[in-house]
Order: sequence, then C-alpha cells, then structure tokens
Amino acid sequence: MKQLRVVQIGASGHYEYALPTIKKYGFDLAAIAPGDVTEDLTGALKKIGKIGYAPKVYDDWRRMLDETSPDIAVINPYMAYNAEMSAYALSHGIHVFCEKPVATTFADLNMLKNAYDDINKENDVKFCGMFGIMYAPHFETALRCVSSGEIGNVRLVNAQKSYRLGTREMFYSSRELLGGTIPWVAIHAIDWIYRICDFKFKAVTAVHSTEANGGNGDLEATAIMLFEGENGTAASVSADYLRPSAAPTHDDDRIRIVGEKGILEVRGGQVYLISQNGERTLENTPPKYELFEEFAMSVCGEGECRVTAKETFDTTYIALVARQSADSGRKIGIDI
Repeated sequence: MKQLRVVQIGASGHYEYALPTIKKYGFDLAAIAPGDVTEDLTGALKKIGKIGYAPKVYDDWRRMLDETSPDIAVINPYMAYNAEMSAYALSHGIHVFCEKPVATTFADLNMLKNAYDDINKENDVKFCGMFGIMYAPHFETALRCVSSGEIGNVRLVNAQKSYRLGTREMFYSSRELLGGTIPWVAIHAIDWIYRICDFKFKAVTAVHSTEANGGNGDLEATAIMLFEGENGTAASVSADYLRPSAAPTHDDDRIRIVGEKGILEVRGGQVYLISQNGERTLENTPPKYELFEEFAMSVCGEGECRVTAKETFDTTYIALVARQSADSGRKIGIDI
C-alpha cells in the first residue's frame, strides 16, 4: 500500500481504530488538533507515542488541514462537530474516517451529504463512519452465516447495547455536544441490523430516559426502539448505561436474529445457531482486514471498504429519527 499522510481532529471517539494500520504500513501521522478548546489531547498523544509517532500539535484544525494537505483526516471531536469538520475536509478533497454519529441534527446530516455528493461529482473522495464493532470476529461470523442463507429470510431481530456508566467526560452530560444515547450508542446495533440482516427500516417508536444517569445531565441512561420493516418484519434495539460496575466486561453486546429456517444469537463474544441441522456454536472467523485498513486500501484503489458512505449516512439518519421519536413520543416514518 502506498504511503498516506494522516491527521487527526479531536480525541473524544475511536481514533484508536486507525492506529494499528498506521503503524503496520508506516503511514505519516503528521499532525493532530483538538476539535474544541476544552478537548484534552494528552491521552491521545500518549497512545500515539506508544506506536512511535509524535505528530505536530495544532490549535486550529482548519489551519492544520490547510497546511498539511493530508490524504486522510481521522475526525473524532465532540460529536456535534463531526459534520462541520467532515464537510470541510471533504470539500478540500481529503478522505474522511469519522466518528459516529457523523451528524447530530438532520440539518447537519443533509449539509454533510451535500458536501460529499458535490465533491464526488468530479472526484473520488472516500467517507467512512467508525463502525468498528462490526469487524469483531463474532459479528463477522454472524454476518457470514446470515448472508449464506442458513437461517433463511430474517423476520425478527432483537439487539442490545449495555455499558457500565463509570466516570464520563463532561460532554456526555450535554445533548447538544453528544447528540444523545441513541445516536451515540444504539447506532451500533442499528448498524448490525442494517448490515447483517439487510433490514428495510420503515418506521420507529422509541422511548428514552435520563433517570438513573449518575448525575450526568442530559445523558439518557436507557433507550429502547421498535423498528417496523418491510413485509411485517420487526426489530428492536435497547441501549443502556446500567451495566453494574462488577460486571466482568465493560459492555454486553447481543443480537438475536430469527429467520424462517433458524435462529442465530450473538452473546458473550460467541455465535450460537439453531437450524435444521441442530444447535451448535460457530467458530469465530475474523475479517481479513480491520476497518481502517480496509478504508485505507479503498483510498489507495486497492479494494473496497465495506462501511460505505451510504451505510454511514443511512444509519445516522435512522438513529436521528429514533431519537426524534423518543423525544416526541410518536411513531415516525423512516424514508431511506
């Protein structure tokens, strides 16, 4: 793979997805800038230093992009800034690897999509959301199994995201900065359903609550969504920060997919299948490449990244509609 110049904006998301690939291929991690004056880069610089890099630190992300002319911008500031920064980078021909949600309002999402469409009328500028959990071996295994047709057409899905609350950074207490638990946490499960099940989202009814959030301001500690799909299919997603501190792991990711010919469940990092051939535990198979590695290969014209701009925009939109349903107490249609 050719040498790429990479820069980073912010350190409030999953920038670490990019680090193994940067180190593996010796990319030039040239510079870093905060997304906000209150954002602390100390932890990120320490982790970047551990892989042998000391990027130049800018105090202005626009000046950094203008002066360094990178191939890729890794964007993960406070989530409310993702759309503005991504649109700026895209408009300057810079490929973007962005934290999700890539926008926290419908207006910002439309602005970002327009920026992407405009630059790609005459160019090939890549855009990818940080949906790295889908690249975990158990979710890769689930994807391959469902895609093979072993459980038949999917009729019903239940997905779960559960986290320990712990001590959260300041911006988690602000809906304006974070965007809410549904776009920040539940969007992962929405993405699993979107990609693994090829689910056609048509409407959503949702509920969320800030009760029991440990004094974290606007942070919703619990959320649940019921999605209606085509031909009477249905999917539910729950997300919470109530996983006990004594739990063996920080997170508890699950999905149960009911097909016409079988049922697949992911829980505890394992994949369980009940089908016409009986019940068994599937052997986890990791993907050939990590997410950022796949993205970098697509930038170099050496392959395709499976997390597309369309998937990123669609799942962001679905999450924003679900949040709107929870805010309003109404069922709302989904049009993608």
